[in-house]
Amino acid sequence: MQKIKSLIALAIILFTIRVTHAQSIYKNIPLPKAIAGVNEEFSGMTIYGNRLYLEPQYGDHKEIKLDGVFNLYSILTDSISRVIDNRDTSLTAYRTISVKNLNLLPDSVKANYEGFEAISIVNNTVFLSIETDDKYAYCFLLKGKLDTIKNEVVVDPTHFISLRRYPSISNAGFEAVTYLPKENKLLAYYEFNAMPKGGCGYLIDTSFNETPEQIKTPFLYFRLTDNAAADDGRVYGINYFWNGDYNSYLNNDWVKSPEASIGKAIPELGEKLKTDADYLKKNTYAVIVMLDNSKSRKWKYVRSFDGFKNNWEGIALFKKGALVVTDANRSSKQVCRLVYVDF
Repeated sequence: MQKIKSLIALAIILFTIRVTHAQSIYKNIPLPKAIAGVNEEFSGMTIYGNRLYLEPQYGDHKEIKLDGVFNLYSILTDSISRVIDNRDTSLTAYRTISVKNLNLLPDSVKANYEGFEAISIVNNTVFLSIETDDKYAYCFLLKGKLDTIKNEVVVDPTHFISLRRYPSISNAGFEAVTYLPKENKLLAYYEFNAMPKGGCGYLIDTSFNETPEQIKTPFLYFRLTDNAAADDGRVYGINYFWNGDYNSYLNNDWVKSPEASIGKAIPELGEKLKTDADYLKKNTYAVIVMLDNSKSRKWKYVRSFDGFKNNWEGIALFKKGALVVTDANRSSKQVCRLVYVDF
């Protein structure tokens, strides 16, 4: 009996350690109050020139679309490090970067616009991806010049890239765009990549003078909401699942009843699905995934973390891990959160 009690006590201790570890899997970095509301809907971010650039999906005024004010925000990476290292408790200072000329984009872009989804900056050129209406076959990639003195980005309204999306999945676009230094190309991945042979992506010349090269992307269940390339060539991404997307992502023309296959591919979900076959219909899941390089054919699972009330949509590699940010969807059911995940 004493042996059984000892084993039970040990099991409780191990469970407590596991739960505590799961809860501390990331470091919360409180944003400045002025940009910490759910209306910001941060959908992308990148680090450039020792500053973290945050991209809202719509900005403060969703109803005006591309005809009104749209701003990016930037924060010193040193300030972020201070919070991660517990030298400060929150972020306070930030810059507002005004994005100009969006109102001059052609009607084909403005009429189908459904928000910004990704950002990358190369040699003072800012690249912004636009998601479009589900009925429209193309998404867009814009570019503009960053002026750090005037704190503005001047978009070129006449030179932009159209990216054909396939297959047509509800609310899916090219949410993952990053720069590959060795290739001197942008790498854009589609949000849905669970067709039998994977999904579609593009290699894009930064000058926009060449036709984008369509490429195959590795198979991946759930949404790919952002990506970021490391100096060593590895490509990291956010793989996020919201149970409200079950039919769009796990019950469509390409994917049917995938729970058994998901359980094999992702053992920690396999354990959940063994005890509850409908687990994915009721729960979220978030994980950072990685490719050894842009030509790799298989994602590796790096670190999972809490998806409840956290619609993770932006990633930027930082220190020994990554910064990740949420798109709160203007909803009281979500939270606006910037965190650091160590891996």
